Amino acid sequence: MTRCLRASLLLFVLGCSPGIQSFRAEPNVICSGAPTTLSWNASDDGTLSSTPPDATLGPVPAIGTRAVTPAAATTYRLTVKSGWKTVSRDLGVEVVSVPEAKTIGASVADPSTTCEGNTLAVTVTAPASAWDARIQVATVGLAPGVDRTYHIEHAGRSADVSAGAPSAAFAGLPVQGSWRLSTPLAPTEACGRNVPRSLIIEVASTCAR
Repeated sequence: MTRCLRASLLLFVLGCSPGIQSFRAEPNVICSGAPTTLSWNASDDGTLSSTPPDATLGPVPAIGTRAVTPAAATTYRLTVKSGWKTVSRDLGVEVVSVPEAKTIGASVADPSTTCEGNTLAVTVTAPASAWDARIQVATVGLAPGVDRTYHIEHAGRSADVSAGAPSAAFAGLPVQGSWRLSTPLAPTEACGRNVPRSLIIEVASTCAR
């Protein structure tokens, strides 16, 4: 085989490799019985499947959308084949059927972080593209292991929340939207030194009837 022929064959093989440019569900946290839309962009036609199984899924075009209504938390998989090569990508859709806690937070390396007046703060967004608008706050508490007080602001309300004492101050508000989390620094902490790595809350949510 000549060098030119080998190079052409290599380019052909590389060109046949399948790819998945995007695969998402919007929203990916929904109420039981609510729909979500899967969308994808791949190099070739593929196959949609899920766990638990959904008999309505199957072959799909390279680019497309599909509305689904999972009854419980479900993992969707897009599989694309080209020649003898196969690629897959998974995504999860969470389904809220009873009040349950989900974490919302951010690293203090986030660009929204501020540290002024001995107070560390970060802004977290629960985007509308990810959260069903019918999912409402039941209570807000601190993540396990957090032993300090947070000042929390969301949708025009605010509350101070301490470890082991969840607050119902935000009950009935949509989870989606902006959350401002702040905490005073301890005597051994200082801005830029020895501060918490992240600020995280647990939001127990339910679905509006």
